[in-house]
Order: sequence, then C-alpha cells, then structure tokens
Amino acid sequence: MKYCEIKIAFGNLKEVNAVINELLKQKLASGCQVIESQSKWCFENKIEMCKEYLLFIKTTKNLVNEIYQVVRKIHSYKCFEFSIFDFQSSSKDYLDWIEDTTR
Repeated sequence: MKYCEIKIAFGNLKEVNAVINELLKQKLASGCQVIESQSKWCFENKIEMCKEYLLFIKTTKNLVNEIYQVVRKIHSYKCFEFSIFDFQSSSKDYLDWIEDTTR
C-alpha cells in the first residue's frame, strides 16, 4: 500500500501546531486532524493521566521517515507514540489529493 495515516499523541497544543505547520510547509502531509483526548498510560512504572491531543496525518509511506524527523525535533515527550496505519480508499479523488499535495 502506498498511503498511510500517522497517529501521534501530544501533551501540548503549541507543539501540535508547530508540527502541522512544518509538515504542510514541507509538503510532507496532505492534511492533519487534531482530536482532544483524555489519556491514561503506564510509563516508567507509574500510571499517568492527562489531556492529550491526538494528531492524525494523511501522507504517503515514502515520507514517513522525514515526518518522524520533523516530529522528533519538536516533540517534548521522552518516548512518543508514532503509529502508522496503511489504508486504501475507493475514492480516486481522495488518493489523488494526497498525491498532489505531498512531494
């Protein structure tokens, strides 16, 4: 599959917007969505909970490593989520849009 969506959790909306702006400016993403969530996890043997912002990035698989490098420079978490989901669509227009808006 050629297309994917990347999901990243952030604790800071300012970081989310910095990442989005950089990805769109560099044509690494065709579009992004942010969803506010209440998250709970275990890290370094402690259960933690806080409000997070889930960023969903639409892109092509060949840009994943470049996207990771952008996120790594901005993200403040010691260990952050970077989940990649392959997808297909029966909408050729949608896939063409992703293709046309990324490099």
